[in-house]
This record gives sequence, C-alpha cells and structure tokens, in this order.
Amino acid sequence: MSLEKAKERFFKEIERAKELHTRKETGFEVAQQLKKALDQLLKPAFKEFFGRWEIPAALLALGGYGRGELNFHSDIDVNLIYDGHLTESHREDVEAFYYFLLSLKKDLGFAPRSIKEALELAQSDLSIFTNLLQRRFLAGSREVERSFTKQFNRFVKENREALVNEIQAARSERYRRFYGTVYYQEPNVKESKGGLRDLHEAFWVAKIVFGIEGYSGFLDRKILDRKNFREVISAYDFMLQVRNQLHLLSGRRSDILSFEMQPQVAKHFGFPEKRKGVELFMKSYFNAAIDLSVITKEVIKAAKEELSRKKKSFSLKSLLGTREEIGEFFVENNSLFVKEEFESVLLKEPELVLKGFKIVQEKGVELSASAFSLFKLAAESNRERFREERVLGLFREILTRRERLSYTLELMHDTKVLGALIPDFERLRGHFQYDTYHKFTTDIHSILTVRELEKLAEKGTAGTPVKEKQQLSQILQDLDSPHLLFIAALFHDIGKGKPGRHEFVGASLTRRYMEEMGFSEQETEEVCWLVRNHLLMSHVAFRRDISDPKLVEQFKNECQTEERLKKLFLLTYADIKAVGPGAWDNWKSSLLWRLYRGALALFQADKGIEQLILQKLQRRKEKVKELLKGKIRPESVERFFENADRDYLITYSSEEIAKHMLLMKEIKREGLEYKTYHESFPDIGYTKIVIVTKYRRGLFNKVAGIFSYLGINIKGANINKAIEDDCECMVYTIQVSTVAGEALPCEKVEEFEQVLKAFYEGKFKVEELGELLKPKTFRRSVPLPETKVKVDNETSDKYTIVEVSTHDRLGVLYTITKVLLEEQTRLRRAIITTEGNRVIDSFYITDMDYKKVTDPQKLLRIKERIVEALSPKP
Repeated sequence: MSLEKAKERFFKEIERAKELHTRKETGFEVAQQLKKALDQLLKPAFKEFFGRWEIPAALLALGGYGRGELNFHSDIDVNLIYDGHLTESHREDVEAFYYFLLSLKKDLGFAPRSIKEALELAQSDLSIFTNLLQRRFLAGSREVERSFTKQFNRFVKENREALVNEIQAARSERYRRFYGTVYYQEPNVKESKGGLRDLHEAFWVAKIVFGIEGYSGFLDRKILDRKNFREVISAYDFMLQVRNQLHLLSGRRSDILSFEMQPQVAKHFGFPEKRKGVELFMKSYFNAAIDLSVITKEVIKAAKEELSRKKKSFSLKSLLGTREEIGEFFVENNSLFVKEEFESVLLKEPELVLKGFKIVQEKGVELSASAFSLFKLAAESNRERFREERVLGLFREILTRRERLSYTLELMHDTKVLGALIPDFERLRGHFQYDTYHKFTTDIHSILTVRELEKLAEKGTAGTPVKEKQQLSQILQDLDSPHLLFIAALFHDIGKGKPGRHEFVGASLTRRYMEEMGFSEQETEEVCWLVRNHLLMSHVAFRRDISDPKLVEQFKNECQTEERLKKLFLLTYADIKAVGPGAWDNWKSSLLWRLYRGALALFQADKGIEQLILQKLQRRKEKVKELLKGKIRPESVERFFENADRDYLITYSSEEIAKHMLLMKEIKREGLEYKTYHESFPDIGYTKIVIVTKYRRGLFNKVAGIFSYLGINIKGANINKAIEDDCECMVYTIQVSTVAGEALPCEKVEEFEQVLKAFYEGKFKVEELGELLKPKTFRRSVPLPETKVKVDNETSDKYTIVEVSTHDRLGVLYTITKVLLEEQTRLRRAIITTEGNRVIDSFYITDMDYKKVTDPQKLLRIKERIVEALSPKP
C-alpha cells in the first residue's frame, strides 16, 4: 500500500474514533482506535523511509502513544533508535520522514538517537526517561530494541529510589503549579491534581519498583485491591473522555476545563447545559479526580514502602531500629501503620481511626498506603458508628489542637472520615459554585480557610506583605481562645447548598455538630456567632460607607466584644484569601483595616461616638486654621466648618480640607468652573482624582461616562457639598484604576483631564457617545451573574442605599447613575466591590430635598429601570 493511501486510511480511522466517542464508547476504546490508526500508518512508513538502511534501527512509540492512550490532539512521541553512525543519506531519510509526520498536522516529538545518546538523555532528563519508560516497539530491528532495553533496565534497577524520588518531586511541583488541590473550578484535565498525569506517574513508579507492564499489574502485584483498581480505572477512563471532548470542541490540544467549555462538555455526558447541569457534571468530575489523586498516591506510597523493605542498610540507626510503637499503631519512615493484629478491629471501631489521626496530627506523619485504605474502608462500611459520642469526642480533641489541623482535616476528607463525622461536609464534597470568583469547591475552600489561619500562626503567608503579616499574626496571638476561630473557619460555609441564607443555615448546623462533640455552650455560641456573621465585616467594609462613624459604631455593637472583632477580622481575611489567587488585594486590605481599626478604637475609648466626633472635628478645624495661616482668615475657616456638610468634614483629613478651601478660593477669585488634582497609590492599586467644582446637576454621571469612554475602572466615589464664603462647591473624590487593577499611568490621567476640560467647555458631549457598557475581558462565555437590585433604608440615618449586583463591565456606573439622575435623586456615595466577573455597587442617595427616598412606587421604579438598563440588549 502506498503512503498516500495509508494516510487516507489513517484519517478515516480518526473519523471512526470520533464516531466511537460520539456513541459514548469508553475512553480506552477510543484511545485504542487512535493508536491502531497511527500504528497502521507508521509501520509501512518506517519501511518506506528506513527499510533499506544498512545499519539496524527501530521505531519506538513513546509516552502516551507508547501506552496506547492517545486523545484526539495528543502529542505523538516517536523515536528512531539506531546502532551505528548516520551518513548524509541517512539524515536525508530522517528529514523526509519528519516532513511526512508534519503532514499529519499533529503535535509531535520525533528524534533520531543512537542507543548511547538515548541512554544518556534518559539519565539526564526526567521527561525523556519517562517517555522511554513507556516505549513500545513499532517496526525495525528487534535486536536494537533488545539492546537498548537491556541497558535501560540496568540503569533503572541501579537507580530505583532516586528515580522514584524525582518523579515524586515532579508531582509535588506540578501540584504547586496547579493550585495544589483537586477542587480547582477550571482544572487542567491532564496536569491538575487528580488529572490524567496522576495515573501516569503512579504507573511509572510501579513499573520501576514492581516491574509491571500495564495497569493490570496493579492487581496482579496486589498493589491495589479490586475495589480501588476499578475506581481508579473508571475515573481515568472518564478523564480520557473529558479530554477527548475538549479536543474535539476546540479543534486542538486543549486541556483546560474552562467555564466556557463546561456546559458543552456536560452536554456530551448527558447533563443539561444549564447551571444545575454543569454543577452536577463538575461534581462527577471532582469525584473522579479525587479517586485518581488519592488512589495513585497510595500506589506511590506502596512503592516507596516496597523500596524501603528492599533497602539493606547496616548503619547504627537501622540496627537500633526506626520503628516507633504507639498502641495499635506504629510509625516507620515517617508513615503511620496499623499493626496487623488490629486491622480487623479498626474496621469495626472508628475510635481507633480517630486515634490514628491524632497521631498523624501530633507527629506530622503521613498515612501509609495500607492505613489509608483501612481508614477509608472503615468510613465507608461503618459510617453510622463515627457519629458515636466517644468518637466525636476524639474529633473534638483534634479540632482544638491548631497545629497541622488543615493537613489532618484534608487527610480525613480524602479518606471520607470527615464526611462520616460531619455528614453535611460530605454533602459539600465537590460542591461546585458556577461563578468566576470562587476558584475552589466549597469543601476544599473551607479547609484552605483553616490553612490560611495556620499560616498566620506560623507567621508566614505567601503574597502577604511582611508588615501586614506581622500585624495579623499579632492579632491571632492576642486571642483568648484561638482554637474556636479555627473551628469557625472549618464550619463557616457548611450551610451552602441548602435552602436559605447559608450563613444562618450554617450557624444552626454548627450548633448541632458542636453540641454533639461536647463543646460548652459558651464555645458553641462563639463559633456559631462567627459562622452566622462571617460575611458581616466584608459586607460593611466593601459595600458601605466606612467613613460614617455611626456605621462603624453599629458594626462595633454587632461584634459585642473586642475578642469577637479580632476573630471576625481574621476569619474574613482567611476566607477571602482561601477563595483563590487574586481574591485578596491591597484595596480590600485597606478597607478592612480601616473598619477594624475604627471599631477597635471605639472598644478602647470610654466615650460615646457623638462626643468622639465632636472632639475630632474640633481638632480638625484647629489643624486647618494652622495649615492655612496667612492664606485664609481663621473666621473663614470657622464659617466653613459651620456650613459644610458634616459628612464632608468627617470624610476628609485636615490637609485635604485645607487644599480644597484654597482651590475654592481660587475658583471664586478667578471665575473658574472647576479645579482638579490627583494622587497615585500604586501599592494599593488606584489613583485618586479630586474635582472641586461649582454645583452642576448630574456631573458625576457625566464623569462616570468619561471614565468608561477612556476605559478607566472606577473603584469608589465620594460626593460632598462644601461652602467657602458664599461660594457653594461640590467636592468629588473618585478612586480609579486600570482594568487590570493598577494605578493610572500619568498619560491616562492627562487624557482624562483633557476630556474633562472639553466637557466643561461644551466641546465633548457624553450622551453622544452611544453605548458605553463594554466588557472588560475577552472571556464572553463565562457564567454571567444575574442582575439584582436591593434597597437598604435601615443602615444610614440620612441616605437610602441602592445596592446593585451585576456583571462587571465598563460603563456600569454610568448606566446606573443615569437612571438615578433621571429619577430625580441626589447621589452622595458610590462604593464598588468586585468579585470575579461580578460587581456590587452601592449608591447612597436622597430625594431632591435631601431626604431619604421612601416612596415604595418610586423605589420599585428605580429597581426595575436599573435592571432593564443593565440587561443585555437583543
């Protein structure tokens, strides 16, 4: 058969593989079909290009192709191994074969290597070694293949332990790169923890240590029992199918199960494309991934234990023995084992399982492969007995010991013991939140929240500035009962997935579980309060005006004690950090610290808030007089403080007020309309732009439109009235950033000032710009949050707060303030919070008479118009 006909058959066989996939055949069957298609092409191709060579050569399939596990756009790795020296004629044949492979339009790795070169590369590069470890003979000289195999196997035998350690280190590094958890919401199907690579690595290690040739060797060599073997192979097959579907949908090698891809992949597996269907599909994905991760980890542990048994050492340490006996258990090589005579007892007595975990926590050891399997089997087969009082009492002891708590909890979760102890935690296993803010599923997010607190206890957390880290660590050290904070971190989202507000549902569930574990009423109440209020501080700091002293006083009263304030602050920090990369930033940090310090000052003061405000304003007035000495008369400062809005005087520092007064005087003296200045805060990620201007109705709406037109992101705004010797002015302070969350470059500020000048001169009309709602990102197919509008007439004495939650886009502020302007309201504050691709904007408004908006019909109309204005246009 000619090569052209062989290629035609190859592409037909590929189409047949697609049909198999469409018919929902197994991932293994599709992989075998793809392997067969390529084999049928490359065997005659070898004969065509290398069949007349006078030196012996063999064509080997490597890596996934060697195992016979190809996906539609997998890399194709083949090596030409030869014995001898290549002539110019040989090199021409090699080049021709390479171009032939390119014509297949596949990602490929191909190289001609002598036996010596291949061995040297295998010894120096782990990826080449593992590729060659999975080699399969395709065509050519069997003698060359046998010669290479003999020398390769000798190298493996002599370096088993080093090779296994290197594979294990590469696994750890890969996990680190992919967020260290199975439960990342946009996983890489191949490389993330629980992905296809996990089984590859387990196979490599088992092949090195036990000499297995295929996955059936896991059973034959009793590395896995039948149950675990079935589970890992089923999970792996599911992952192969997911990867195939991703490749077909994208038409290329695409391994990220992104939000855009999830509905389409879910549909292939029979799930509805709607949100619920995607969440159910992803729960299936995470269940498969955890099986792959956990079971393959046990394979590697079993191999390490086998190496340890085989290793002969006559050092003094080994002669004295390294085994530590601890009751029914023993620790050896940093792993916990169950004594053989207690294995059957442990399956019937969950109390022993908890004793084992106590040892793991106290000594920081791992679970051996055999102990892991026993603990998991106990949790699955004897589930109801984990709810007995004495077992829950041991769990309480684990929870009250903060050291290595998250490590122990994650192991308990992997073995399903945590779910047996807390059934609602098992309900949350793989609980998927279909949004771009939460990066992890609810179960692992809760454990990661505990871990973030542990990092503070260890005075070290990645990405946190040294000063802030020290301050947070000190707050933790000052707590009277820090263990309760850690327990609250574990339980804070336990109510998710049930009807009702999850913080209230969670507090009720937490109370039940803590009472069952034997915690005191005082301890239970403290943790329940934290669970019930774990969103309070972020809600106040990010969605309300924390320059309002009365709001800070309300928050302080909610906390009741200084201890609770500190715990709530640390829980809020850990909760946000555990959401995922980028959730915690300097902007959020600055807001939370302001609220914390304001409330803490109230706890530590002996005076009421009104008295504190009056004293503060008096000090501020005297400081302004001092700053303006020789520029503005003291009596003018007195009048200014009598006439200016109190909100204005509270919001701004003495230095800022003095600066504003000078600008107002300049506006009055020179007959100007406005003055502006800016200040940059690159460490926090924003630029403050201040506009001091004569009153102009609806100005903020136009300014918001200008920012949107220029692609500038608004993070917050204060609008205040100030009067300086009969010159009534408004002061607009607007915090802005680039879309990427950085302070504005100078040229962008200059561009804004030029456009603002044109606007004041009547040369630039915002209303003529057309549609200003524009996406901030190229990702159009991610889950879009629903637009919701709430009205809060309770928090503020003077203002109605309109809170809008919607899809984050440029122009959102302009669109909302346009409605508020048209509905005859006055705007005094705009507070912006961003969570993934959702933005939550809070607007402090009054009616035209500076009173709260209380008319139900008007409020309903505002809500309906905002929703309509923000809805996608057909």
